[in-house]
Amino acid sequence: MLYEEKRFSKLMLILTVPGFIGLLAGLWGTYTAEEGFEIMVIISTIVILILIDVLTFKIEIDEREIRLRGTLGIIIRKTIKIEDIESFEVKEGWIGCWAPIRFNFPAEGCITIHKKGLDVAFTTRNPEEIAMILTTLGVPREA
Repeated sequence: MLYEEKRFSKLMLILTVPGFIGLLAGLWGTYTAEEGFEIMVIISTIVILILIDVLTFKIEIDEREIRLRGTLGIIIRKTIKIEDIESFEVKEGWIGCWAPIRFNFPAEGCITIHKKGLDVAFTTRNPEEIAMILTTLGVPREA
């Protein structure tokens, strides 16, 4: 493993808390009404898994690929092979990058990976360290 970073956002936690509260209220309401509780349990389980998945974000870089994952890696996951990367660019701030696929948490910088197919952007605390690793792996940097 050349690089690993785990991001946790308090903002995402604050945004998901109402979802958890609403699900618990819905479960309690269907349980007391004695109708549709089983369906609500299934739906709540799926939504809770999604909410947990968006709480953290993990970046892993090795010699072969870049892996971007959520907490569980069920919904939020993307693997980029190093040989598929055409170039990359680094920008300051966490809202400076744009790409069709974007993993965005508040951070010091962001990296956009230009590759075959759709570009991918993600935020990081150490954009220059990731840039150094990608350059070492032979990926050209855009001006």
